Amino acid sequence: MVPPMKAALAVLLVATCAPKDPPDSAADVVRARAAAERIVATADGEEVTEAEMLTDLERAKVIYVGEVHDRSEDHAAQYRILRALYERHPSIALGMEMFQYPFQPVLDDWTAGRLDETNLRRRSEWDQRWGFDYSFYRPILEWTRSHAVPLVALNAPTEVTRTVASEGLEALSPEQREALPPLDLEDEAHRALVMAELGGAHHGADDEAALERFYTAQVVWDETMAERVAEAIERSDAPTRMVVFAGAMHVRAGLGIPNRAARRGAAPYRTVLVAADEDELDTLLEADPPAADYVWLPGDDD
Repeated sequence: MVPPMKAALAVLLVATCAPKDPPDSAADVVRARAAAERIVATADGEEVTEAEMLTDLERAKVIYVGEVHDRSEDHAAQYRILRALYERHPSIALGMEMFQYPFQPVLDDWTAGRLDETNLRRRSEWDQRWGFDYSFYRPILEWTRSHAVPLVALNAPTEVTRTVASEGLEALSPEQREALPPLDLEDEAHRALVMAELGGAHHGADDEAALERFYTAQVVWDETMAERVAEAIERSDAPTRMVVFAGAMHVRAGLGIPNRAARRGAAPYRTVLVAADEDELDTLLEADPPAADYVWLPGDDD
């Protein structure tokens, strides 16, 4: 018979040494689609239910849901909103900043089931051109394919934006210049927003010419994605509405993609941003102009 003290010690050792459950992966967090702890409408600062927000989002032709690219909770909110809108009205498309528009045929092949994940990543040059962990996006991409939801590649080619950021528009080839959409570089509210972000975040931020090149590259991103959104939603075979996933800076206050797409006919629109915590929620709610139509504070898994 094992003495009680030794038996208790054995139990303690087993409990201490036993392998612990691994933490949830990014894909697990996204798939969980946790409900929001709070959703706040910035128009009046009042909390709304998810159903109330969705009813309002349904009134829009385009719904933008911003993200911090490496934050799984943001993607979980995107996934939940996308699926909820689809369940209400399945005529929907998803535009994604993560893919550059020359690779649209790759997305078409993915949606049609002609590609596996490995070839989607390889042929879209995901790791070279986007680079963020694919697992953040895997559940979304798998779901769109299984439901035949069209994907729209929104982003400008890296070759263009990097050249503009480092050398300016004049360094582009004639073919690259010809392919650019009209660029509005005179939106002072947008300029102030982007410059505030760039001022402390980029090498050479103390160089006025470098800042101007960075800003111009940001406008190239925004105008290109806006043009792609407008073209997709205005096609004769377009779905009823489009959801757009893009970085928060491209969505905030409607100054990046949304306003520029609206000028091209992609309106009305609504915007949603995700707050990591109460402090970020307060910051977004205090922003002037309002950071988004709705701010979503993630809750725990369902």
